[in-house]
Amino acid sequence: MDSEQPQERYQPLALIGVTLIALLGFAVFFLSFLVAPLAILLIFYVGFAASDRSKRNGSAPAAEDEDEPQDDEQEVVVDETDRRAQALAREAQYRRQQLDRATLEQSHDAAEPR
Repeated sequence: MDSEQPQERYQPLALIGVTLIALLGFAVFFLSFLVAPLAILLIFYVGFAASDRSKRNGSAPAAEDEDEPQDDEQEVVVDETDRRAQALAREAQYRRQQLDRATLEQSHDAAEPR
């Protein structure tokens, strides 16, 4: 009846290892909740940036309807841009003339003897 059973000994290093593995598992699990949305946002950001860059460079893919010429649309945009630029230039010139008149009147009033 004297059967010898191996004694289970307390192994603190094994306990520390299992605890660290469990903590790392939880950390990875919780970080995945941050990384996954960031990855999705990054995908959308790259897609929109590429789309915006292609629109700015004018190398956007051609429309499926090739019946309508694309050059007419670009000319309309350029014409409107030119009109806006001309209107802004006229407004700036008008304001400059008003400022010149006001400055001239002030200098004229200051030069008059009282």
